[in-house]
Amino acid sequence: MSDWATRLEARRKGRRILAVLAAVGAVILLLCMGFTPMLLRGVLPRTDNRALSNQLGCSSIDLASVPTVKNLSKEQVANAAAIIAVGRQLKVPPRGWVIAIATALQESTLHNRANPKVPVSLTLPHQGVGSDHDSLGLFQQRPSWGAPAQVLDPRYASAKFYAKLVQLKGWERMRVTDAAQQVQRSAFPGAYQKWENLAALLVAKLSGEALRTSGGAPQCALPGQISAAGWTAPAKAEVGSGFRTRDRPGHDGVDLIAARNAPIWAAAGGIVVEVVCNSSSGTCDRDGSPDVRGCGWYVDIAQGGGVRTRYCHMAQRPSVVVGQRVNAGDLLGYVGSSGNSSGPHLHFEVHLKGNAIDPIPFMATHGAPLGQSS
Repeated sequence: MSDWATRLEARRKGRRILAVLAAVGAVILLLCMGFTPMLLRGVLPRTDNRALSNQLGCSSIDLASVPTVKNLSKEQVANAAAIIAVGRQLKVPPRGWVIAIATALQESTLHNRANPKVPVSLTLPHQGVGSDHDSLGLFQQRPSWGAPAQVLDPRYASAKFYAKLVQLKGWERMRVTDAAQQVQRSAFPGAYQKWENLAALLVAKLSGEALRTSGGAPQCALPGQISAAGWTAPAKAEVGSGFRTRDRPGHDGVDLIAARNAPIWAAAGGIVVEVVCNSSSGTCDRDGSPDVRGCGWYVDIAQGGGVRTRYCHMAQRPSVVVGQRVNAGDLLGYVGSSGNSSGPHLHFEVHLKGNAIDPIPFMATHGAPLGQSS
């Protein structure tokens, strides 16, 4: 190597060493100034949680949580496909297909008959399924919906259902049971919700095939958008600390790294069941610290079907109250650092039948993956 090349290589090595020292010095300076590990996530390498979320992608529903389509007869699957086809033809978003199929499952278990009191192969309960004598077809529509021959036509019945559904303000963000009840006026107003998972599974399987053959592909819901399964990311944020990691085995959720006062949205529709200040410092109206115990200002929402979501460390008293009905995407409060927190972020939990589960695969399989900051 020539003297010139040797000197050039030495200068390059010197610059690299200086860059490393500068980076280390910056980290030390930030720590000395009181910056927390949470705030340092912007300058340190990302965790593997976002990569995991991206690898999972998204679909309409967790296929392991519901009966398979094999439990449905060819007639039932064909009727579900007809409902989807009409929805697509009318340009109703896929969320509407899920609501319509869930409604038909409750009203007739997807049997297009005058009296749905017939043996069925589903493994889910059928409480509330019956005939109102003059109610007919998949949606058990009464004479006000049309003549008998019309409401017994799946395409006509589906079109009538969609026509009423899309007139509801904010229907895409509603729980299945809330939207269906406003269209159908059932004597069992909460009964539709138990069919949402199966309806979403049918939409994923049936419309997914159609999308692939037409050259398209299902899209994940971005923050602020509602997936076909009725879910949205609760914040525009990258994923930080994960669920029950080796160094934090008691961490029952994931930390979403968002700026202070960034909005926090309901991940899905439901009923607010808790609005609590939980802090060993005695207040949630100022920043906490790693030495403080508790979730700070937090909200719990019961989505139905044994699902419950929790939103912790809010900056101030939440914007909702206990007993309030919320839709997916409704504002709950703002990102803060109250309680056991080392910097502004949203701690997000999902509970299924009383047990905390990992929110990353849950949200991915419900069409609204976490870790998207835009």
